[in-house]
Amino acid sequence: MQNATHIISCDGGLRHAEAMGIWPNVVIGDLDSAPSAALSACRAKGIPIHIHPTDKEDTDLALAMTYALENYISSITIVGALGGHADHQIANFHVLDTAKGIPAEIWDENTSAQLIHGFLCISKEDYQTISLIPLSTEVAGIKTQGLVYPLSGETLRLGVVRGVSNSFCASGAMITVESGVLFAIRCRKG
Repeated sequence: MQNATHIISCDGGLRHAEAMGIWPNVVIGDLDSAPSAALSACRAKGIPIHIHPTDKEDTDLALAMTYALENYISSITIVGALGGHADHQIANFHVLDTAKGIPAEIWDENTSAQLIHGFLCISKEDYQTISLIPLSTEVAGIKTQGLVYPLSGETLRLGVVRGVSNSFCASGAMITVESGVLFAIRCRKG
């Protein structure tokens, strides 16, 4: 986050940003879990706060993604969205699909997830495993280079776990898909 040019805090994420001494450029959400003292400090600093109703069709993260896309942000890194309820974690992974061509990643201290729409070069860094998991019903024509168990034009289908827990055999991997959308999820703890 040190290289971030624009920080969007989603509701309760403001608590974490404040604890790290980071002030966002904007706060978005229904503010049902944002600390009132931090909100007051944001107002005093002139930080815009976009308040949405509690009864809404989108999550606070989805609203933040919409804001990022409407404000022409060129790449998106989502942090602090993989803890808590499993339903929110799954939804947060799915929010990546709304980026529509803008590089977007969701990560925590052990996990990094990106979506592949066609092609992705991804570095190994200090991750032990990489899993390729379909987001769409079917992902066809998957080709990989740089992985221990390569794919050479195969198809992965939703619900099939064949792409889980592969490993890098190089400093990075190239992954291409002919059709469909594929998650690339790197994990530090195998």
